[in-house]
This record gives sequence, structure tokens and C-alpha cells, in this order.
Amino acid sequence: MTEITVEKFYLNTRVLLTGGGGFIGSRLRKKLSGIGAAVYSLDNKPAAAPGSSDICCDIRDAKALRAAVAGVAPEIVFHLAACVDRAQTPDLIKPMLEANLFGTLNLFESLRGASSCRAMVVSGTAEEYGRAAAPFLESYREDPVGPYSLSKVCVAHLARMFFNVYALPVMVLRPTLAYGPGQEPVMFIPALIKTLLRGDRFPMTPGEQTRDFIYVDDLVNAYLHAGISGKGFGRVFNIGSGVPRKLMDVARMTAALLNKESLLDMGAKNYRAAEIMDYRVDISLAKESFGWSPETSLDKGLRLTIEDYAERPA
Repeated sequence: MTEITVEKFYLNTRVLLTGGGGFIGSRLRKKLSGIGAAVYSLDNKPAAAPGSSDICCDIRDAKALRAAVAGVAPEIVFHLAACVDRAQTPDLIKPMLEANLFGTLNLFESLRGASSCRAMVVSGTAEEYGRAAAPFLESYREDPVGPYSLSKVCVAHLARMFFNVYALPVMVLRPTLAYGPGQEPVMFIPALIKTLLRGDRFPMTPGEQTRDFIYVDDLVNAYLHAGISGKGFGRVFNIGSGVPRKLMDVARMTAALLNKESLLDMGAKNYRAAEIMDYRVDISLAKESFGWSPETSLDKGLRLTIEDYAERPA
């Protein structure tokens, strides 16, 4: 579908966006507002002025969430709110399930039977496939490698059940690794850029891992196209750039753009115990179903991200 179709569809459409204060959610919110949607952003951090369309609500609070959803009566829902911590400590399992699985259950229950809701797009992760053979296909059995991916596997099956049993018009997108302006430096690319901009050495593994990085605006467009597709409910769709790269090559490309190649310290760190060495997805199903394709090359995306970080205070 073309951008014009997206603009016409979302014009004056009531959209509920959970996790609207996050890296991807804030970008999606900005895009939706720019094309004329009536966006209601729900987050557990009170960031808005009184009377705005921001809603401060924890999705673990079923009663408060039900009231918030009823007040919005959304036509389209994007569910991005989640606890995101990729540590593998067993202590994370219970809180991760409480936030991601049972929080999502609360949202599904709030929307079950709601006549206003035409589509709901839920955010998963390609990490759900774990160490399966790449490129990952939606037909694969999941193989979670930590509490976070475990919780997202549970969410995907919950969505399938709510579609099968209650006809909730829900689908799940499983993106790869998003990057872009405004991202906190906890992920590889922003951490790399911030470190090199400071003039510090960047310690990393040997970098033989294959990764699929998707620019945040391409991911946002995938959400928008999924929301207007009108099909694919009850299913999972992979979202990625379609161009896998080794981490060593991404590091070298980034360092070259900054003229900081000498600061790369490859091999200074060991691979993690459960390291996924080949992390990439097949995106043909999303292309066929939504008419969506990624448009931003890694070189362009890195340049845009570097420009953003260079303009920010150290």
C-alpha cells in the first residue's frame, strides 16, 4: 500500500498506543499524529500535561486499564508496552510474565467484544526463535533464550487463542533489532556510536554474529501497514531489513563514518553463554500480506543516527 493510503486510513482514526513513551512507540506516535490520527498514548510514566491525550496507566492494573480503554473506544490498537530486559537471571521470569503476559491479557480482556476495535497489532520479538536455523520463518516452533523472549512467546500464543476463541482482530509482529535516532545507548548500535563519539575504546566480541538491524522508521511503517491490512489476524509476521550483517562489519562501517576505526576493540569480550550466532528473519510473508518493504539502507540509517547523537549533549 502507498503512503497516501496510509494517510487516508489513519486520518481522524482513534488509535490507542500502549508504550507510547518508548523508543519505537514515540516514533510511531509522532508518525500517527503527523498523518492526522487521534492518538491516545498509554504509558506507565506520567509525561503529559493534564487534559492531553496521554494516559498514565500500568497495564498490570486490569481495572484502570479497562476504564482507560473504554474511555478511548479505539478503532486501531498498537500494543508496544512491555518490560524489556534481556538478562537471563531466573529472578526475571515472574515479573516479566506479570508485565508482558498478564498485562497483555488485561488489554485483550478490555478489548474483547469491543465493537469499535477493527485491528490490534501486538509487538513481539525475533528473539522468540532463539537458536533456530536462520533465516527464521513464522512456521518455526519458538525456542526462547531468556525470560523476555519466553514472555513474548506466551503473548503470541495468547493472541492466537483470543483470535480463535473470541474473534479478537489481533496479529503479532516479530521485529528484529531496531535502531535509530533517540534510542537509549543500551543496545549495540547506540552504545557503539556514543562510545566512539566520546573518543573512548569500544570493547566487543569478535563480532562473527549475524544480525538484522531495521531502521526505526521502516519498523514504524510496518506497524502502520499491518494496522490497515484487514487481514492476517491470528497470525505472526516477521519484520526486518532483509539484509543481515555481521556485527564486526556493522562496527567497522559505523567507525569508518566517524573516522574512529582505531577505537574498535574486537575480541575484548566473550560471547554470551546463550549467544544467538545467526539472527535474521524471512520477511516475505509481511511483504506479501501488507505490501510493506523496508526502505532505509544500513549506511543511510547509521548516518541519520550518528547525526542525531552528534547533536545531543554528551
